[in-house]
Amino acid sequence: MVLILITLLLSSGQPRLVGIMGAMDVEVALIREEMKVEQVDTISRRIFTIGKLNNIPCVCVKAGIGKVNAALTAEILIREYGVDAIIFTGVAGGINPQLNIGDIVIAERVLHHDYGQITPTTFMPWDTVGFVADSFLVSITAQAAKNVMFDSIPQKIRKKAANFPRITIGRVTTGDQFIASEEKREWIEKTFRAECVEMEGAAVAQVCFINNVPFVIIRSLSDLANEEADIDFEAFVRYAAKNSSLIVTEIMKLIAK
Repeated sequence: MVLILITLLLSSGQPRLVGIMGAMDVEVALIREEMKVEQVDTISRRIFTIGKLNNIPCVCVKAGIGKVNAALTAEILIREYGVDAIIFTGVAGGINPQLNIGDIVIAERVLHHDYGQITPTTFMPWDTVGFVADSFLVSITAQAAKNVMFDSIPQKIRKKAANFPRITIGRVTTGDQFIASEEKREWIEKTFRAECVEMEGAAVAQVCFINNVPFVIIRSLSDLANEEADIDFEAFVRYAAKNSSLIVTEIMKLIAK
């Protein structure tokens, strides 16, 4: 599978361009530090860092928070730079009650949870299918996650027998809402059978689908989307973001082999 992905990203023996996105500075800062930077562009108030990560040409950019920012930035990566794949890295709120802060979700499918119809009595979501991530990118991301030596989960959020992040492949839901409500968390879990919730992934996935560009979404849990989410996010966002960044760096190592 790794060889098939490498074939996807190569043209005439030369690596093509991989787009790397995050919503916040903390989600892309470590990746930029690891890059050999060749050029920096500003388009639509976004800073695009062009160079190589582990000898693979890439463009790294902070998109900003929310679906509009994510969609705009993904389209620029595709139209202006001609990237052949997009990796979105960042943090998320946990939806699956079996997951804990620090665990990592690789999206196999991404759905909009806030797209639908509001009636006098309920909200009926329209996105029940979502967008499927590229299977080869998912496979190489899972392998990369196995290779990474993560820092241990902070003691105050560590569950018994879970000293290091667990890796899950599953559904990710997206909406223009930071979820800090147990009631809403339960609704998303029941309605979408999701592992986590965030604010950009489905928008990136939709743009990639329209343009026939492979994508993968990597999310590390910074909170559990409940009433403690605001507090947990501030405390653990850097730990979670670092883990996602480490996976991206390892992905590029695998591609480069």
